[in-house]
Amino acid sequence: MKKLVAIILFSLILPNAYAADTGGSAATPAPVAPSNPTPTPTPTPKYEVATPAATPMPTSPTKNLNTDLSAIRALIASKNFTSALASLKIADRNYPNNADINNLLGYSARNLKQNKAAATYYTKALRINPNHLGALEYQGELFVTTKKISAAKRNLAKLKQLCGVNCEEYLDLKMAIGNK
Repeated sequence: MKKLVAIILFSLILPNAYAADTGGSAATPAPVAPSNPTPTPTPTPKYEVATPAATPMPTSPTKNLNTDLSAIRALIASKNFTSALASLKIADRNYPNNADINNLLGYSARNLKQNKAAATYYTKALRINPNHLGALEYQGELFVTTKKISAAKRNLAKLKQLCGVNCEEYLDLKMAIGNK
């Protein structure tokens, strides 16, 4: 008789104990896990995109000259020439013999009063592309700064030949030369 009472009490108490874990007050006990469970895949919600596990990841970020130069030009526009120069040196290693990079290296160095380095970068840019308008203008402005007015005027004459008297590079260098 004691066993029967114990079984009845146990069956009355047991369902309530599981009710808190299952979120309901059902009278059925929680299911017992099988001894050798097999994992069941969790359904992916409709708004989530599953990515295959075997997708290879690149070992380094993809190089993109235009993206790199845009970021560097933003540094230059904010007059952060030290960071621009450091970024340009990296870009010069990633994209060797690029006239635009060498022109911007010269511009950044010149704005940091590193005139000798700037001269080297402008010379390299013009060796790569002898008709690089920006390098001709900036090299001419460096010539004005270093009191080499006749060399600046040669750059001005070349700019006139390449793009005429109304292009921005010609007008900026002409203004830098002024009445010298």
